Amino acid sequence: MKQHRTKAMILSSTILGIVSTLGTTSAFGSKDYRNVLKSKEVSEKIPRIGSQSAIVISVPVGQILFEKDADEQRPIASLSKLMSAIVYMENCSHYDLDGLHEMSARNRELAKGGDKTHLTTGWSYTRRDLLKAALMRSDNRALPALMESCGMILQEFVMLMNAKAKSLNLPNTSFAEPTGLSQYNVSTAREYAKITIEATRFPELTNIMQTKNDIIVGYKNGKARKFEARNTNYILGRRNVDVIGGKTGYTDIARYCFTILNRLVDNSAVTMVFLGAEGKHTRFGDFSRIQNWLNTKLAKYMAHGTSDAESDGS
Repeated sequence: MKQHRTKAMILSSTILGIVSTLGTTSAFGSKDYRNVLKSKEVSEKIPRIGSQSAIVISVPVGQILFEKDADEQRPIASLSKLMSAIVYMENCSHYDLDGLHEMSARNRELAKGGDKTHLTTGWSYTRRDLLKAALMRSDNRALPALMESCGMILQEFVMLMNAKAKSLNLPNTSFAEPTGLSQYNVSTAREYAKITIEATRFPELTNIMQTKNDIIVGYKNGKARKFEARNTNYILGRRNVDVIGGKTGYTDIARYCFTILNRLVDNSAVTMVFLGAEGKHTRFGDFSRIQNWLNTKLAKYMAHGTSDAESDGS
């Protein structure tokens, strides 16, 4: 039977470039968890999770707090849309986000095989609403439409996605198309944590990822049609959870995936990635187990102070 590697790391493991990617550390807080994890006063059993692969990394320190088969390359489903949105913002942001684009038959073809869509062929939507549809509802027609709206063909857009992965030093990450429907869109939990952080560099994307519900409007022949976009990130709106950004994903092959950047009880930030969960809610349960474990340790550590850790030579 395969042995899963699950552990909480005590020594710092810095991701190359993580601080420069985020800019100033003050936006997220800077936390060294070595004393917290070592303190005898706050000893807690490491949680067991259901996802096949996972990682938890402090931001921007880059310290790994938890991992399980974090370097296993797996299909990532609609988590791919985060990289697609990054590429769009870096290459097409000169187009007006509130400008309209008409949904074409080509967009429909590129999204074939995905979930039901509300983005109807022949109707026009703002680029901002297309980003909402992609990142909140995970609508598979949205990113092909965005790609088309800035004059790119599929091969060109995918080339830029893979070039971005290379620039971030992600050797196990590659893309075949922008939606995540392809099994050849692959990454690891460790590498996708960095893509999650990268996506939060863009205020427009962060604002959308933090939105639980919004309205998307379609236009055709002087008529307007509205529908509600509900975020598939069920963590949004939970009490005592401060979400900075995140995305869900699912295909039959990838199973249920989830990535999130959020704050802990001491206002420091961590990014968590969960890949290959069998149940729809397992990935969110895994998040809650890790979040509660870290928050409990931090709360107890803050209550007891640092005397125990200091006496241990830290």
